Amino acid sequence: MGTITANTMVTVNGVTEAPETWQFAYFSPEMAGVMLGQLSRSSGVVLGRRTYEDFAGYWPHVSAAENPMAAPINELPKYVVSNTLRTTEWMPSQVVAGDVTAQLRTLRDEADGDLSIIGSPTLVRSLLDERLIDRLSLMVFPLVVESGRGLFDGVTTRAGLDLVHADTLPNGVLHLAYEPAA
Repeated sequence: MGTITANTMVTVNGVTEAPETWQFAYFSPEMAGVMLGQLSRSSGVVLGRRTYEDFAGYWPHVSAAENPMAAPINELPKYVVSNTLRTTEWMPSQVVAGDVTAQLRTLRDEADGDLSIIGSPTLVRSLLDERLIDRLSLMVFPLVVESGRGLFDGVTTRAGLDLVHADTLPNGVLHLAYEPAA
């Protein structure tokens, strides 16, 4: 049985929206190592529709020589959660629609490793409400942004979390991992 791990970038004030406007200034080899480590433990990637569309427009055109994350992210199966998307072109991928919770539970139960959610904050929020996140892996960036949707905006259930990993990267970014409290 695998796990569902949400891998999310967030500012100190909790904003996840538009990371392309604030995260690149902090990118480092250590961050790349954390991200590659997450992908190496993954048997598949779970993406919301918007993240999938952004990634599908970029990653298939990037070689491993240009970015070491290209090979795993292009090769891993991708599960795209959407009730509006019908087909996918970036392979291997498939649409997960309808009873998403049941389908993701089945995928998790059949997985050999992590099902890694990358970005996709709307999806993460909904799965937190369903208590379907087994591990919440946060890259907390040392900045406050003036506006943007927060990771936990609209979460409707209260859930205790246990800190299972904490590391400070040289650029000041915190890598924190939480699991549901026992």
